[in-house]
Parts: sequence; C-alpha cells; structure tokens
Amino acid sequence: MEFTSGLQGAFTFLPQERVIFGKGSLAQLATEIDRLGCQRAFVITGTTIATKTDLLRRVQEVLGPRFVGVFYPIAQHTPRPDVVAAAARARAVNADVLVSLGGGSPVDGTKGVALCLAEDILTEAQLDPYRVRGPRGLRLNPQYQGKPIPHIAVTTTLSAGEFTSGVGITDPVRGVKESFGAPQVTPRTVILDPEVTVYTPAWLWASTGMRAVDHAVERLYSPKHNPLSDTLCQQALRYLFQHLPRATHDPQDLDARLHCQLGAWMSIIGFATVRTGISHAIGHQLGGHCHVPHGQTSCIMLPHAMEFNRPVAVDRLALVAEAAGLETRQMTTEQAARAAIDAVRHLISELDCPMRLRDVGVHEREFSALAEAVLEEVPMMENPRPISGVADVIELLERAW
Repeated sequence: MEFTSGLQGAFTFLPQERVIFGKGSLAQLATEIDRLGCQRAFVITGTTIATKTDLLRRVQEVLGPRFVGVFYPIAQHTPRPDVVAAAARARAVNADVLVSLGGGSPVDGTKGVALCLAEDILTEAQLDPYRVRGPRGLRLNPQYQGKPIPHIAVTTTLSAGEFTSGVGITDPVRGVKESFGAPQVTPRTVILDPEVTVYTPAWLWASTGMRAVDHAVERLYSPKHNPLSDTLCQQALRYLFQHLPRATHDPQDLDARLHCQLGAWMSIIGFATVRTGISHAIGHQLGGHCHVPHGQTSCIMLPHAMEFNRPVAVDRLALVAEAAGLETRQMTTEQAARAAIDAVRHLISELDCPMRLRDVGVHEREFSALAEAVLEEVPMMENPRPISGVADVIELLERAW
C-alpha cells in the first residue's frame, strides 16, 4: 500500500479502555470490575444464553458477590420496551456496572440501558429526544446531562457492536430501527473469549462473521477511508476469509474462533471516523421492518452493494480481492474488483448462508416502505456512489430478491 505526502485527515478514538482477548479471558471479568471501582454488576442477555447454556451461571460464578441481578430477554433488534424494562430493573438494584452477555442485541440493549440510567429515561417516549437522526437523515444533536455507568461486553457473536458508540433500537410501533448513542455509551471493556462462543449456533456465527466482512468492505470503499482503517480492514478480511469457514464448521476450533473475533474487532475500529454504506443502511431497515437478523442482511445485500459501487470503486474492491487471498498480479483492477465480488459470494455459499431476500421472508410489497426508511439514513452514509433516491434503493432490493 502506497501513501502520499498529500494525505490529510483526522482519526477519532472512542473512549474504550481495554479489549481482553484469548481463551479463558472470561475469568478476568471480576478483576476488571474491581479495576473500574464498581461493586454491583447487573447482567443483560438473551433467553437462549440464560436458559439453554451454562454461560450465565459461569458469569455469576466469576462475579461472585458483585452480581446483583439479570435481565432477559433483550429481543432481536433491541425493541424499545425491552430497553426501558431492563433499565428499570437495573435502577431498582442500584447497579453501578452493566455486563452484556451475548451478541449485538444484548450489546445495543445494554448501551441503551446505560443511556436510560444516565438521563433518567423512564418511558419509551422519553427516548425520542435522544435520537441522533431525524426525518430524511437530519442529524440531531442530543443534549446529554448524565454520565453513563460502565459497560463491560462479553460477546458471543461477530457483530462487533461492542466496539462502537452507536445504539440501534427498534420502535416496534413504526417498525423502524432508530439510531441513538454517543461516545460515552461505548463499552469501557470488551472481553473476547472463544470459549464462550461455542454455544453460538452455526448460522448465527457465520452470518455475523459476514457482518464483519461487510464492515471491512464498506469501510475500505468509503470516500473517507484512511491509512489506519485500510490496514485494519484488510487484515480483518484476511482473518475472516481464512478462519470463518473452519470456525463455523468446528465450534471447538478455538484458535479459528479467536481469529474471527479479532477480525471482527479490526473490521470496525474507526467507526467514529469511517462509516459504512448502502449495504448497512438497507440491512438496518431489513432488521427493524422485516425482522431479518443483521448478519443475514449482510449475506444478502453486500454482494449487490459491491456491484452497485463497482463503477466508482474498482481500486478499493481490488484490495478486497487481495485480502481474500486471490492472486491478482495478472489481473487488471477491473478484473480484481469483479473477483472480489465473486469471492464474497463464494464465502457466503460456503457458509450456507441465505443469499436472497425471498429466502428470509421479505416480500416485494415491502420494498417501497423499506426504501423510504433507508433514505432517512442515506445522509449519514459514506457510500462511494451517490444514492439518488428511492429508485436506487428499490433497484438494489429487486436485485437481491
């Protein structure tokens, strides 16, 4: 990779203090809580983890007397009612640290709980002033008065929301996933222990792994990409292309699982500086409106987003081909870009993930409402090819259907 003396830019680091990674690192949870000066840990998780695995019990054992309660479920796509209810429970036990256990929904739900506790939000309606985006993507500037209590994320999937300040919360009445968040709700500590991922269903592990691939690809071709994000995203893709199939088919391959966790982390560092594009924007609304898991939205939409952007991003997509392990020296840049799209499609197929909207229950009659919701997010995107309006979004949905 060549850098020129004319490069300029800025990189924003979020206030995340530590990432603890490696086999057995869950054991460091109690020490980390003590380091933060906290004593009353409240755990937020999902029903499957709480009732069908021993993970919650293991976390309680590690926490010992620090454990003061648990809330579940934070349902898929983090509905408003769940966030408000979890906050009420945490408030009732005077929690001074939150521990999320699970994937993207518990992580986002716990960020939402931190927001509710800091701002004394007691009802769903009181969340409205804290949205960071209004109609047609109008950027809002919520005024925060409180200081969120610390959040430690123990993650079981590869969605990587634990490394961001963003909070996606779904309004079930409108069927729209809304954006909240601020730097201060970023988890203070993340624990990446491959041992806690062995219960994660293969479809969920594989599809959230593709979500991490989506993060890396869309940041590589963002108009605001920079040398640091480029380097990290390419290494993320190397890890994911090499290790994700093996880790999916053999959950006990902890080395492969850890490399996937590290790849997911690398794919999203720089969230506050380099944002994603149209694949993510459509994916958010497929989640909130049609209840499609986020990882699966990436499996379906990413190849089409890459194809849509290819006319203006061939050089950036060529980097994806290199990171995927393809021999590109005898290819033109255009050929390498096309090969990158084929490599992503092959990876999705190898993981046995869905590749069409019809396969996950999305109907063509929903395209218009989906496109309108996506346009609310378009002004916040960093897509290399401009999105001219509803027609562009519907065209992408039709290609994916």
